[in-house]
Amino acid sequence: MESFYRKANLRDIDEIMICVENAREFLKFQGNGQWQDGYPNKDDFINDINNGRLFVAPDHEDKNIIVGVCALTYREEDYHHLYEGEWLSDQPYMVMHRVAVKKEYRGKGYGKLLFEVFIAQATIEGYKSLRIDTHEGNDVMRHLITSMGFEYCGKAILTPNKDRMVFEKIID
Repeated sequence: MESFYRKANLRDIDEIMICVENAREFLKFQGNGQWQDGYPNKDDFINDINNGRLFVAPDHEDKNIIVGVCALTYREEDYHHLYEGEWLSDQPYMVMHRVAVKKEYRGKGYGKLLFEVFIAQATIEGYKSLRIDTHEGNDVMRHLITSMGFEYCGKAILTPNKDRMVFEKIID
């Protein structure tokens, strides 16, 4: 079976940044301040690529077209203390960050596909706990997160001073 995702490489950076800019525009259109301050930027994604932590989803029909991107990391320092709520578990976890889909692919299931990338990669690497955060005003992402079986766990403050809703899912 052909893989539905792969690790990103530096040749992908222009396509990745189109995904990110499309997501940034969509958030702005929604009146959401998330990603409006220059984060994430090209250097963040280059760092993710160099660390082997950035994954891309290609178009189902044309594998040369990148339609979505996500960064998967092993931990988030800012998750150590929730100021409201608590995590479902204290086991090692994988985190999904910097999720973006090109605008012409929005609403076609690619957001869910990126969560499947997250679950598949966590399974490969032996993680049972998956965590993610989002801005309180990002209704689309909050809906996607909960539709994928993640449970709301509380709030954390991400550096620098960014209040975020946090979610966790335990997989078998």
